[in-house]
Amino acid sequence: MQLRIYFNPAELGFVKPSVEDIYIIIDVMRATTTMTVMFEQGARQVLAAQTLEQALSSGRKVPGRILCGERHTKTPPGFDCGNSPAQFATMNLSNLELVLTTSNGTRALFACPEKSTRLAGCFYNGTAVTSKALKLAQERQSNIVILCAAEYGYFALEDAACAGYLAQELLRQCPEIQIHDSAWGAITLYENYPPAILLEKAQSSLDLLATGQQKDLEYCLARNKSTCVPMVTGVESETGLLQLVHPASQLVEI
Repeated sequence: MQLRIYFNPAELGFVKPSVEDIYIIIDVMRATTTMTVMFEQGARQVLAAQTLEQALSSGRKVPGRILCGERHTKTPPGFDCGNSPAQFATMNLSNLELVLTTSNGTRALFACPEKSTRLAGCFYNGTAVTSKALKLAQERQSNIVILCAAEYGYFALEDAACAGYLAQELLRQCPEIQIHDSAWGAITLYENYPPAILLEKAQSSLDLLATGQQKDLEYCLARNKSTCVPMVTGVESETGLLQLVHPASQLVEI
């Protein structure tokens, strides 16, 4: 079993990503943290959209869904909610379906091979998501890939550092896993930029602080607070949205 890390979804275009691999997608600030909190609050399903148009169209097709998203940290016109884990942590989402589109995180989910197993990872669910990835990889005799969403195509420090944290967790749980150079690089970044330093240095953190969304950072930078692991289980045929559920309540098997 091997572990490899990609710091930008564009890197997948230079290789032949395997549909058999287990993918952990990271968008620490904030998409994958938000998804995790949504399931903590009882969401039945989260549907990821690539574009604002796709999200809005699907919202009109299926009444009752909550339309959530952001572009450049702001909630787009016509959306019910933004991309704030702190906001969703105060909501009762029991048995609800939410459509989510974000600047980077939801797009990264679509960058992985079609029909591949994709898990949403972050600091917030670090131990849980790595445990789930290892279990699946061992069952299927496949490799694990960590994919950073990046920031509008550019390297994102918080995603890379979180990838290093998850790599450390994978090594702790499975010392025999083979580590690619990219994972050692990410581990070094995490050791030098733990959450307390990311709060002060990461551009995404500074952007959230500048817009008064510091409460979100308490969720984004907290480690191992959740056992929820959002997982892509398929594509909704009517809308093209990726369907994510918490594995304990899967709706559809790949």
